[in-house]
Amino acid sequence: MGFDKLSTPPSLHAPDTLLRRAITAAKGHDILVALPPDSHPYFNARRAILRPSDDFICVEQANEGLSATLKSLAQAAISGGYNGLIVMLADLPFITAAHLETLVVLFETFEGTQIVRAMSQSGRDGHPVIFPTSLLPKFEALTGDHGAQDLIAKYGAKRVEMPSEAATWDMNTLEDWRQM
Repeated sequence: MGFDKLSTPPSLHAPDTLLRRAITAAKGHDILVALPPDSHPYFNARRAILRPSDDFICVEQANEGLSATLKSLAQAAISGGYNGLIVMLADLPFITAAHLETLVVLFETFEGTQIVRAMSQSGRDGHPVIFPTSLLPKFEALTGDHGAQDLIAKYGAKRVEMPSEAATWDMNTLEDWRQM
């Protein structure tokens, strides 16, 4: 897009950033923000958005794609003793705390043994996705920018319909940005 979409406010009327929206939606949950290495041009702007209480990791291999980020987050979740990992992409501006809570309740209903995935009202798979700890070691085999789609295909996911398109409305183009 030519600029850092996660740390740039979309307008004077909406001064919050995509990263700040994602952190706010995760309120009440332990969060770990994946940032690029401190040598990356977007690092300082993204780091400045975090509150002192927000934990973060720098993904040194961020240029290898989403898989490097997911591997780092999975390792942190395993070492932190968590019973799952919520993968929430910061470029989904309309995910709310209520969306997350709906997913967490279903994850807990299955006692943390099932992948739980948000889907849009129109039936498209989206994010956030919660992975049980038992699958996190399998993240080591992920490569490229494909994410964890292969794991979801292999182990299946309990899909949760969200009452909007928020689970799939991401900011990937300038037109998306203008519509926000």
